[in-house]
Amino acid sequence: MRAEIFTIGDELCRGEIVDTNSSWMADRLWEMGVTVHWMTSCRDVREDMIRAFREAAERADLILVSGGLGPTEDDLTVDVVCEIVGAEAVTHEPSLLRMKDRFERAGYQLTPNNLRQVRVPASARALMNPAGQAPGFEVALGQATMFVMPGVPREMQAIFDAYVVERVTALAASSEKIRKRVYRVFGKGESHIDHALAGLGGADATLHYQVAFPETLVKVVVRDRDAAAAEARLAELDREVRARLGIMIYGEGKDSLATVLGRALAAAGRTLAVAESCTGGMLGSLITDVPGSSRYFVGGYIVYADEAKRRELGVRADTLARLGAVSRECVEEMAAGARARAGADFAAAISGIAGPDGGTPDKPVGTVHIAVMGPGGTAHKQMLFPGARDQIRRLACYWAMALLLREVGAS
Repeated sequence: MRAEIFTIGDELCRGEIVDTNSSWMADRLWEMGVTVHWMTSCRDVREDMIRAFREAAERADLILVSGGLGPTEDDLTVDVVCEIVGAEAVTHEPSLLRMKDRFERAGYQLTPNNLRQVRVPASARALMNPAGQAPGFEVALGQATMFVMPGVPREMQAIFDAYVVERVTALAASSEKIRKRVYRVFGKGESHIDHALAGLGGADATLHYQVAFPETLVKVVVRDRDAAAAEARLAELDREVRARLGIMIYGEGKDSLATVLGRALAAAGRTLAVAESCTGGMLGSLITDVPGSSRYFVGGYIVYADEAKRRELGVRADTLARLGAVSRECVEEMAAGARARAGADFAAAISGIAGPDGGTPDKPVGTVHIAVMGPGGTAHKQMLFPGARDQIRRLACYWAMALLLREVGAS
């Protein structure tokens, strides 16, 4: 099934609004095993819309449209679709009654232009809007099935979930079956991962890579007319991908590294504290972004200045004077202090030079020391990260979580 997403609005084409609708719909369709071949956006101009609709009907089996269903004169979608399919615009009475009721209860006057919102082509199947006034509709456009929805994201999403999912699932039942798996990889770049997986796949399976800094998503996609055959092929590829990438794979699907780390800590019944210098609380923020992190995260210490490291975590003055804050000894003492003061099973500490200034010949910008302390001892990693300040700080946090995950698994 070839799908096209078509979004309408001058503000989209002028860059005043980011088109989140297209990415949201494409993601949902992909989850349903439907591939989007084209994405189109055009202005609220009749001629442009007619051309875009006709081009979509010539090449797509499924068309999802958002935008142009409002009350103003530049909301032309219903009129243009009526012109193309040769139908008149009619009032959808259930939507009209609900609109009148809402206006009356709110004490607003119903103006004639509001009635534009409750029209649909006579040949269409109206789709009630659970989150707004304007109904969506389903209509045949050439050989394609088209769903038209409002441009307001929450209204589009509500109609999609209420009606489109079921209909698209039914339409796709007889088409090619798609099975896929997403592996989350950290610690190697895209080119190294591609090299490791060279030759994997074939006519029935493809590999795709997405850099979601600082990690890489490896996507394996299998297509087959037979669902069971697709499942079996995916299982075969899964074994091979894991054999080649090994510990570089930390998780699957939409799980973040912080989520996987939290799951490991919770499963082991362990707790965690963090001590941060150059990352300034970013590590703690990433960890607590995960719902339920209070089960294992005790707290954190942001010790940016040397005096704070000494006062809050007990880092020795001699260590700071002789070796500096960006050193193995300093982060190990930071981790020890955080672990003892918080009463946690594990502690991670980060100290580095994120730049753009502050580097020296011995410790250039990007130098970062990370220490993880747990029941099994202390692990240390020294890195020289490339990139801008925000990239260096984020890389430091991810490496700290990766070290923690390894140590928790080994404990």
